Amino acid sequence: MGFIDDLPGSSLPVFYNVVHAVGKQCPNQRDDVKLIQYLLISFYEVGEQIGYKKPPGELTVTGDCNQTTMNWISDFQYNLRKNSKPVALDGRIDRVRNKSGVGSISKTRYTLLFLNRGVMKYNPDAFVATPYLIPLENPMNVPPPSNDMVGQEIVVPSSGGF
Repeated sequence: MGFIDDLPGSSLPVFYNVVHAVGKQCPNQRDDVKLIQYLLISFYEVGEQIGYKKPPGELTVTGDCNQTTMNWISDFQYNLRKNSKPVALDGRIDRVRNKSGVGSISKTRYTLLFLNRGVMKYNPDAFVATPYLIPLENPMNVPPPSNDMVGQEIVVPSSGGF
C-alpha cells in the first residue's frame, strides 16, 4: 500500500512512495500497483504537452500489474532516459529507500521520484487528489523496505534420474 513520504532538502518535499516494488519480477501488491497506475495515467493526461507520447494500450486503475501496466512503466523509463534522466531501464518501479534519491544497487535515480515530480509539476490537481482516490498507508505502520525480488521457478528437465 502506498504512503506519503518525505525527501527533505529537495524540490519534492513530499511524494507518494510504494511499500513494495511494482513491475517486472516484483511483488506487485494490489494497492501499490493502483498507486503506480494512477500516477502514470495522471502524468500521461498532460504528458504530450511536454513531449511524452502516451504509450499504447488503455491503462486503468485496477491493481492488476498486467502487460499494459508493465509496458507503461517501461515506456516511461525509456522516455526519461531519452530525455537524459539517469534511471534504470529495468521495467520496475522500486520503493524509494535512500533519501539521496539514488538507488544503492543501480546508482541511478528512482523512477518513482521522476513520476511524482512529473505529476506534481504538470498535473497538480491529480497529485493533490491522490490520497483521496488511492488507498494510502499511515507512515507509522509502513513495513521496512525489503529486496522486493520475486523468485522465478527453476525447472530442471527430467532425464530419468541423476
